[in-house]
Amino acid sequence: MTKLERVCCAFLASVVAGTALTSCASEQETREQLLERTPIGTKFEQVISFCNSERLTCLHSKDAGFLNQKTGQVVGVQSIWAVLGERRLWPIYHVSTSAYWGFDREGALVDIWVWKTVDAP
Repeated sequence: MTKLERVCCAFLASVVAGTALTSCASEQETREQLLERTPIGTKFEQVISFCNSERLTCLHSKDAGFLNQKTGQVVGVQSIWAVLGERRLWPIYHVSTSAYWGFDREGALVDIWVWKTVDAP
C-alpha cells in the first residue's frame, strides 16, 4: 500500500468514526426525552422555562406553528424552537440537532419534532 493510499484510508476511517460519534441519539430518542421533560399539554411558558433551565437559546412565535419538514404539515398555531446541539468534525462536517414545539390556541403543547441535519460535501 502506498503512502497516499494509507493517508486516504486513514481519512475515510476517521470520517466513518466521526459519523458514529455524532449519531449519539436518534431523532425519536431525543423526542422521547423531550416529551418526558415537556409532555403533551405543557404550557408555552413552561417550555420557555425548560429552555432557560437547560441554557438553550429558544426562539418563539405566538402567531405561527412550525413546519414539520418531514411531513410537510404545519403543527400548532404557536411555536418554540431551539438548537439542542451541534458538532463539527473536520472543517467540512457539521451535525445539528434542533427541536420544535407546537402549541394550540390556548398555549398547550400538541407535538414536538426533532430534526437532525448533517452538512457535508
